[in-house]
Amino acid sequence: MSKRSILLASLPHGPHDPTTSTPRRRPGSVRRTTSIDQRRGDRGHPQELVACGRDLLTHPDGATEVVDLVAVQGQLDATGTLTAIEADPPVPELRDLIGGHASRGLRARIDELLPEQRDRATLLHQLLDDLPMASLLSSYGSTRDLEDWKMPPGSAERLTDLCSGWAAGATMLDALDRTGIFPIPVGPPAPDLGSPADPLAWHDLPTMVPRSVRRRRRLDLIAGEPYELDVQFRDSHLGADGLEDVLHEYTLAATVDPDTLTVLTSEATVRVLPWPECPGAVGSATHIVGRPVAALRQLVAAEFTGTTTCTHLNDVLRSLAGVTALAEALGR
Repeated sequence: MSKRSILLASLPHGPHDPTTSTPRRRPGSVRRTTSIDQRRGDRGHPQELVACGRDLLTHPDGATEVVDLVAVQGQLDATGTLTAIEADPPVPELRDLIGGHASRGLRARIDELLPEQRDRATLLHQLLDDLPMASLLSSYGSTRDLEDWKMPPGSAERLTDLCSGWAAGATMLDALDRTGIFPIPVGPPAPDLGSPADPLAWHDLPTMVPRSVRRRRRLDLIAGEPYELDVQFRDSHLGADGLEDVLHEYTLAATVDPDTLTVLTSEATVRVLPWPECPGAVGSATHIVGRPVAALRQLVAAEFTGTTTCTHLNDVLRSLAGVTALAEALGR
């Protein structure tokens, strides 16, 4: 065993309870599903982005209607710079993202180029909004290929207290301080989320290829007084050995006022997180109560920081802005 594997075996980990199914769509609901894969080539070679999603309305009589269907493909060079990106249906403005970094400043650039997509919280905007984290997850996954990988100088200091898992003195940073080895956790095996009883449960997912990461989301908005919101979120990694493990997973249940689209209740459940300190952030999901969904992306970016938060839960909460578009579909 490598030194890193021995270290990992000695450390406690966070919850390992991934979901094993997808609930049936309910009559009078709209479901948004998205996936974004970042596929790694050999070290130093370009990486491929494959993102797609669908908004599917289920009428009260059970009939279905595709409200929106989008695919995005792109390529990154070894520095993380976007060298190609295109969407189906075509979006000419995306060409202006080429030459920019896939993480740094990308969300601001997307909002500058596509303000209407942002304001309407469209499916396309959700896919684009996930690009920076897909890039970060891919770099995290690539470290597994290198047993001798070490964090760049100063990185740990810059990231300390970023979130609950990166808290000073917590399991991960304590292990790094004691041993000089960055513990790169491996999660539990990823159960299949397919639903044989409901072939429309998810959009058509591309085949996941070895040495790639996938971010996968489901948002169900269910008509009623109030609206119900059922959310599922998973990050996973498929290794060169063909085994997929879950990196992060949350579910969230919320209610939303149908007239104002203000969040009435919000409760997150941790399914999979890497370190025992990570679930300490779960209570931050209640802090969106009383806020309109249209304000959540800005709110989370501005206020959800530090060791009482989780980067990945923040991304779950940001995605609830999509209720804007889903509620419009429910009104059809």
